[in-house]
Amino acid sequence: MYNFFQFVATIILVVSTSAAIAQHQQDSVIKELSLKEVQIHTIRKSKQPGTTFYQSSLLASTEDILARVEGVNLIRRGPIGMEPVLRGFSAGQINVVIDGMRIFGACTDKMDPATIYTEPVNLKSIDIKYGGDGIGTGATIGGTLNLKLADALIDSNSRFTGSLASGYYSAATAVQNAVVMNYSEKKWAIRFSGVYRKGGDYTDGENKKVDFSQYGKMNTSVSGKYQFNKNSTIKADFILDDGWNIGFPALAMDVGYAKARIASVTYERNNSAQFMQEIEAKIYANAVRHAMDDTKRPATAMHMDMPGQSHTFGAFLQFRLRKMGIHNFKVKTDFYYNSVYADMTMYPKDAAPMFMLTWPKNHQKVAGLFVEDEMYLSSMSRLGLKLRIEAVNAKVTDEMGQDQFSVLGYDVHRPVKQILKNVNISYTRFLSSVLTAYLSAGFNERSPTTSERFGFYLFNQMDNHDYVGNPLLKNEQAWNGEFNLLFAKKDFSWKLSAFSSWVAHYIMGKTQQSLSVMTIGATGVRSYENIPSARLFGAESSFSYQLLNRHLTFNNTWKWLRGEDNEKTPLPLMSPLKIMTSVRFQHRTLSFQVENEICSKQNQINIDFGESVSPGYTLFHIRSGYGFVIKKHKLDFSAGIENLLNKAYADHLDWGAILRPGRNIYGLLTFKF
Repeated sequence: MYNFFQFVATIILVVSTSAAIAQHQQDSVIKELSLKEVQIHTIRKSKQPGTTFYQSSLLASTEDILARVEGVNLIRRGPIGMEPVLRGFSAGQINVVIDGMRIFGACTDKMDPATIYTEPVNLKSIDIKYGGDGIGTGATIGGTLNLKLADALIDSNSRFTGSLASGYYSAATAVQNAVVMNYSEKKWAIRFSGVYRKGGDYTDGENKKVDFSQYGKMNTSVSGKYQFNKNSTIKADFILDDGWNIGFPALAMDVGYAKARIASVTYERNNSAQFMQEIEAKIYANAVRHAMDDTKRPATAMHMDMPGQSHTFGAFLQFRLRKMGIHNFKVKTDFYYNSVYADMTMYPKDAAPMFMLTWPKNHQKVAGLFVEDEMYLSSMSRLGLKLRIEAVNAKVTDEMGQDQFSVLGYDVHRPVKQILKNVNISYTRFLSSVLTAYLSAGFNERSPTTSERFGFYLFNQMDNHDYVGNPLLKNEQAWNGEFNLLFAKKDFSWKLSAFSSWVAHYIMGKTQQSLSVMTIGATGVRSYENIPSARLFGAESSFSYQLLNRHLTFNNTWKWLRGEDNEKTPLPLMSPLKIMTSVRFQHRTLSFQVENEICSKQNQINIDFGESVSPGYTLFHIRSGYGFVIKKHKLDFSAGIENLLNKAYADHLDWGAILRPGRNIYGLLTFKF
């Protein structure tokens, strides 16, 4: 503790003594360096040329977009509900928030990450910050994925606008429909969006049906905004997301239903003449219900019911102060309360049902204070400092759950209280009008998740073990470092990133020979334990070039990652080198795009976790589009072929090495008004 505060004090001393009065340089380069923000197509197309690379159509899912972003990978257990990974960090190591709101899944098997409860039609952008850059939304060692909601648009010149889209995808005989509508008066507006997705079992690259890969999903959102004056607005958002009969071929069970209800009210004020120039205050609440289902699985050894629920409410207040000398302060205070509960009822043949709490009812109360200071040292350099302190109170409130853990020798009657400390410092240097360097480093902590701390006999299909939580786990602590170099001109940009993280008290499952399995056929029981340390490192690049008067756009991204523990054993679920290239021709309303996706072989594997060597693969996709104008309305037709050569392949992060869809021909019709 003393060393940490000594470290923070040293940083503050260096910052305060080395700063000089500076000019404020307005440069879009720093915006690209400080975060990765992918704009989303809703009613109007984004003007960013790279957006079409990340979002192939209006009906592209949130997961489709994330899969293309450098630094992001997805753990796949089924066709939807994929778990995001930021530079090798996942689950409780990262924050996945919706418009700054904390939301927690209700499934003990991670079938419902927060990303599944949004759709691109209700988003305006996806903001990704890695490592300590992401501590503004909560303590984290791996970063933050913020799904920013689209606002209702107040525009008296366009009172009623919208779009309708409908598409068909051959691999899963899937239909997808979307609607976006915006109605505006002079001082207020309301926006509605909806998506319906339904697909059957898809066909893989070997022309075989993949059983239990079907899904059904509906998402609707309503956003209203009222403008008090030119500086102040209030808005309300509500999302309703329902999924049903969602297959998970890599697991022993599917999803019977997954339901989320998300609501918030936000007040915003921007006035450069006042001391508090920017103010944002939000209150929110969300509820998630989820149930695993094995009734459609043949030859099930024993039927089980596994429902779960999660409830969260919270609030935050953040404001940016008027610039004081070289300092530009941003302050945020936040609080949230989360309660989760999950159980399992087993129905053995010729015996009475057996009941068990897989997540005994427990809650966590978290309060945090975040301070950011962006210092303009000169017209050519900036220094950034981010500090966050967070108080955590976690407790099992269920008497049966307390008794369950007493069998394992743990006393969980008293709450777990922790203080998490996070600090990040960054330096930006404008080397020239087109070349910028960015360096950041920091110390970050995160507390264990509900499963890691209080989970009770959670089956892991990957390594075939039951897992039990450990209430005595230490916090993971990470030293993160990153270096970025960006070259940007009018029609050309290139960004290169290198990063490394050293994590103390890394949490992994360790086999406990003294415990007996609960799941029929399981190899053994593991509990979550702290190992001395782990190291993750890698590099990424993104490249964009427009030529022929911007009729032709070339995009390329690649990402490479390695991870190992203190004994040099590879960490599980580390993605190999991936390269994605896109060439797009655009002339007026006609577009044609060719894509190539390359993934290398992964032989850096963790055998103890159930991993095996994953072969590399190469994929080709083609996409096209053409637009018509009909009485001032626009009709767009898009068509394409994904996995053009019908390659039989699976990604290294795909559980069970279940083959992904083969050749997928799709068509999409969009009407904009």
